[in-house]
Amino acid sequence: MLKAPDLFKQGFHLTTFPLPQEVKELVIKKDWEGLDKEMKSLTQKGALLYEFLKTFHDFNEIEFIISIRDASSPWEEDGIWHDDGSRVFAFSLSLTTHPEKIQGGRLGLRPKGEESFLEIPTPEFGKIILFLTGVYGYEHKIHRLTQGVRIIIAGWCS
Repeated sequence: MLKAPDLFKQGFHLTTFPLPQEVKELVIKKDWEGLDKEMKSLTQKGALLYEFLKTFHDFNEIEFIISIRDASSPWEEDGIWHDDGSRVFAFSLSLTTHPEKIQGGRLGLRPKGEESFLEIPTPEFGKIILFLTGVYGYEHKIHRLTQGVRIIIAGWCS
């Protein structure tokens, strides 16, 4: 159940998550294995990120990926519109250290079936975009990154 519906009138809420300093150090070192391990510990029941997200929505578990998008990659392209299936809640936690160098790579969010959508820019390190999924009638996609490197923890709660 969504606990703060007034915060999600446009389908999302942008706020700050207090990341441990170790996370930034892992990102700077590009220690993706260490970052994955740290994020696994932060998303377990009772852990910092898990409990933070529980203040916005009820759920039982968190799944996540480390999403590294690089404009110089020949495979960089627009994502596809999707609604995350039966997952009840989603988030995009920015680990991007220089969002001012980013062009493109915005999170698109819209009510299902509509043509118009919001574009949410990549926020600074430690900011988190909490957004509604198909359970609430929303779908989203990531637009093509045209400049820079975007590092995000993309997660889903079910």
